[in-house]
Amino acid sequence: MSLREQRQVHPTASSNLIVTTDGLVVYEQLWTCDLCHRATVELVGLVDQASTSLEEASESWRRQVWPEPLPRKLSEDVPELVRSLFTDASKAENAGSYRLAGVGYRAAVEEICKDQGATKYTLYDKITELAERGLPQDVVDAMHEARVVGNDSIHHNLEYAADEIADLAKLIEEAAQILYVQPAERKRMAQARKARSEAAKTSK
Repeated sequence: MSLREQRQVHPTASSNLIVTTDGLVVYEQLWTCDLCHRATVELVGLVDQASTSLEEASESWRRQVWPEPLPRKLSEDVPELVRSLFTDASKAENAGSYRLAGVGYRAAVEEICKDQGATKYTLYDKITELAERGLPQDVVDAMHEARVVGNDSIHHNLEYAADEIADLAKLIEEAAQILYVQPAERKRMAQARKARSEAAKTSK
């Protein structure tokens, strides 16, 4: 991605403000993809530029405003309730509500545990139960990550950074790939091979 244009949108010269109330200067940036040339517009909050150059500024937050980012979605092979919870969490993530997103992603993981047959009361115990049944360690680790982030978000009022929440979403996507998508794909391929074999025998 290449930065094509940039302009300060707040505070402006006509606003009679030195900096924003939270000490940030807000810029609008136009980015284009070097490969497909599609454009995106983002707002970025930077620390007060009075004593530093734009290139050296510390970025506080960044948000895509056009085109509106689409929510993350899991494969149709994943149970509907898990997909719904995951997508709702992604909508919160896109809106910049990272505490709510953390809680939502945790809820998606808890539903995965239930769907996989876990019966224990707490999410920690549910994950441990599945681990004892042979759940892959990378999936177990991803589930615990979501559990901790969700607990911190709702019980300790901790808001994780955008990239941390995005990474958590990717971990859940990878877990869903292992638990649901790969088995479904293998089943479809096995069915296709069986159908091909039976068709060949019938033709003879």
